[in-house]
Amino acid sequence: MSWLKQSDVSANHPITLRALEMEDADDRILNEVYGWVNRCATQSAAHDQDYIVTKGTAVAMAGSFSRFEALAAAAIFCGYLTEVMITVEGENRKAFKLVEEEDLFHMILKADKDWTQQRQADNRDLAKTGPVRLRDGDACRYCGRVVGWGADRKSVRWGSIDHVVPGEPGTVATMVVCCGQCNSKRKNDPNSIWKTLPIPSEPHIGPATAAWLTDKCGIPTKPTYTRIPTESVTPAPVNGQQATEVPPAVEQPTVAVPVEDEATEAPSGPSSDSAASTPDHAVENLGETEQQPAPEIKSEIKTDHGLISDEESGRSGYAGSGRDGSGQVGLGAMLPAHHGSDAKQLSSPNSSEHPQPSAQRKKNRRRARQRNRKGNPNV
Repeated sequence: MSWLKQSDVSANHPITLRALEMEDADDRILNEVYGWVNRCATQSAAHDQDYIVTKGTAVAMAGSFSRFEALAAAAIFCGYLTEVMITVEGENRKAFKLVEEEDLFHMILKADKDWTQQRQADNRDLAKTGPVRLRDGDACRYCGRVVGWGADRKSVRWGSIDHVVPGEPGTVATMVVCCGQCNSKRKNDPNSIWKTLPIPSEPHIGPATAAWLTDKCGIPTKPTYTRIPTESVTPAPVNGQQATEVPPAVEQPTVAVPVEDEATEAPSGPSSDSAASTPDHAVENLGETEQQPAPEIKSEIKTDHGLISDEESGRSGYAGSGRDGSGQVGLGAMLPAHHGSDAKQLSSPNSSEHPQPSAQRKKNRRRARQRNRKGNPNV
């Protein structure tokens, strides 16, 4: 591809500013000459003229013959152009050659452009690159560094194919594997000062190159080396098992834990639980004046004949109904009527079916009665 590079400092380059030194210079000559030379350089690069500007191109860019003569004289005075003779189809013609100054204009030469196209064509030719990579493997033939074909082109390990003889079409004998660093330093090496290493007897071929040779080039190849797989190692525990280790499953009981019987004796020591966990007997031991009626609870009992509410069953709905002041079931208390006519009378709290209260519970009762007497002298 043809291209022209114009330097960032070209507008203030000494060659450009020299136009102001002409004896007949006016206000427009500086920019007019600079713009005209730019147009001529663009045409020279577009048509692979290698800094040559023909007279026809110069006249066309000036707009007229009269103005062409004035601009050409100014450009030669400043140093933009020099007059040369070229041969076109066996005929000598007058032309101009642009100054090769990178701080002004820089264009790619036709030979460089053709060489770039030839190099790209050789690198795409599998009939050349396949045998080269099979012979050299993945090691640079200049320094021996192992290359990576999928690496970044700016990396020193970027794998490429280099032409030992620059400027000439490549062959399997004149192309070698090269790393990015050597390829960048060597460039075109016009004096051939770089020497290649001997052809490896056992080429270093990795899995990627082996797969490429097999699939793309039709050359069945096995890798001569593979990377050692790495595995993460869990560090040894400092004390005991690792915290990340899953603890063993706890066996769950098949039967629910039974609820403690209400008559179970409470511990004598103080408790740190909230008031909601106070044992029932601590409330039962309070005197009648300290007990507050519980809120009315409406309930329904499902029987074979339907639902029976508290009013139908004769129950008052209050906690402690049918009981004496101690909270025990009173003598002669009967089960609700809906249990049938053959309901049995509950036994006395002092019978064998009801164990005697413990000494602690008796003591709590005496204390409750004493508090009641102190608070109510009529008791």
